[in-house]
Amino acid sequence: MAEQTILVTGSTDGIGKATADALARQGHRVLIHGRDPGKGRSVLAELEAATGSDRLDLFIADLSVQEQVRGLAKEITGAYDRLDVLINNAGVFMPRREVAPGGIEMTFAVNYLAPFLLTHELLPLQKRPTRIVNVASIAHRSVGSIDWGNLPGFLMYDPYDAYAASKVGVVAFTIRLARALEGTGVTANSLHPGVIDTKLLRAYTHNGDGAPPERGAAVVTHLATSPETGTVNGGYFEEGRWTRPSSLALDARTQERFWELGSSLTGAVQWADPKAYPR
Repeated sequence: MAEQTILVTGSTDGIGKATADALARQGHRVLIHGRDPGKGRSVLAELEAATGSDRLDLFIADLSVQEQVRGLAKEITGAYDRLDVLINNAGVFMPRREVAPGGIEMTFAVNYLAPFLLTHELLPLQKRPTRIVNVASIAHRSVGSIDWGNLPGFLMYDPYDAYAASKVGVVAFTIRLARALEGTGVTANSLHPGVIDTKLLRAYTHNGDGAPPERGAAVVTHLATSPETGTVNGGYFEEGRWTRPSSLALDARTQERFWELGSSLTGAVQWADPKAYPR
């Protein structure tokens, strides 16, 4: 397999770290991302020793802060002339309501707005054929409707509801993005990695009753590098197969509302211009 340049957000822990490990062992150049510089350097050294790879690079950014998301994209754009795969893996589950800059609830800021903005900013680096892989969750199926009046601040806060709604946004955004990218050679798909023992799961269940991170990483890696998944665009992968996401995520009006909300809250307003996409 030819070496590819792959960014994995949230790759200093859990599924992201296991994904970075697996991709490095395949011989790819892997861009590791984390929020804490000290932890990032430690994980970088650990992965270099474990995989024997000299093609691992570290980037630091707090994805709840949009200026840092843009800074991350600018740093990557300055260092590379191509990004073959963007894996939007980073995510949070907040037991208590916290607020990111701009009065945006933290779950929504990290799980939805950050991948929306980062994808927009890095799209010029994605020259055909390339892939966007967004990590969603089976939790999106539990949402019957979106309380748009409660977004993006979630003043009426329930941890699970906020998390599940953000993942509806990820799936809906991915489908809407795939339509916009049709014919460009860039594909966008989302996935449920399984119920995996991560910090996120422990924040929700208070125990680690899940599969090992390597199990989730195998799903992510499959969508990121497998030849048979390279031509799928706008798909949703769950339980080892392509399947239909929830009817809410498939609803065109829901997709447009999330798209418009992301655009207005991040300033990423050039999505509708076909010239913005790589050809």
